[in-house]
Amino acid sequence: MKKLVYTTFSILATVLVLGACQKEDSSDVNQDKVYTAYELFYNQNSDKTVAIARLRFGGPTGTLLEATDPASVTYNGDPMPYSVLYSGHAKEYAGKITGGTFIYTNTENVSFSNTVPSMDTIGYPSTFTEIVKSQANTLTWEGNALSSNERVNLFIGSWTWGQDALFFATGNGTTDLVMGTNALANLAEGTSNCYLDRVNEVPVSQGTSEGGVIRTRYRPTNIQVNVIP
Repeated sequence: MKKLVYTTFSILATVLVLGACQKEDSSDVNQDKVYTAYELFYNQNSDKTVAIARLRFGGPTGTLLEATDPASVTYNGDPMPYSVLYSGHAKEYAGKITGGTFIYTNTENVSFSNTVPSMDTIGYPSTFTEIVKSQANTLTWEGNALSSNERVNLFIGSWTWGQDALFFATGNGTTDLVMGTNALANLAEGTSNCYLDRVNEVPVSQGTSEGGVIRTRYRPTNIQVNVIP
């Protein structure tokens, strides 16, 4: 098990390093082609909030950019250095923060200010302890129904490579997430870890012609479930 854990983290570290090598300086591109993705992410597992700003050239899948002087990115006035770990500019804070404003200033001294949308909470029901692979399962979360801009993501996986599953729930008024048998068939039997995110994402109010998004993300404490045939 220790060897498998080490190998898995080694792979993740390699991916991070390779991703970091692909970033470019924002001053090298057309300033009107910079796409911005801002995120305020509270993780109950660590009781930390991280503000993240990812700049990309040409759109949401474009090359990652680093804003170097005279360009900059701030959150609530705090400078955000570039972070390899987050593949973007980031700033960590203790505890839960639910609001704030990102300001991106490009090399031409043009600034774009965007305030984060609301952040709602979500939790696992106490009865969610087991998943049956041979039938569809429903997770009715603890918390409010979704608004039109929200979604819920559920990732389930173990240390067995490739035996995991990802599920989504969207739609105004939705209160549960359905896990179909096609995706469940990938899961390894036994104990699996669950990661649940509630995301509220809207288009930026200020941005270049490429646009962008700004979102909040709330993750409750991860749980383990037993996966059976």
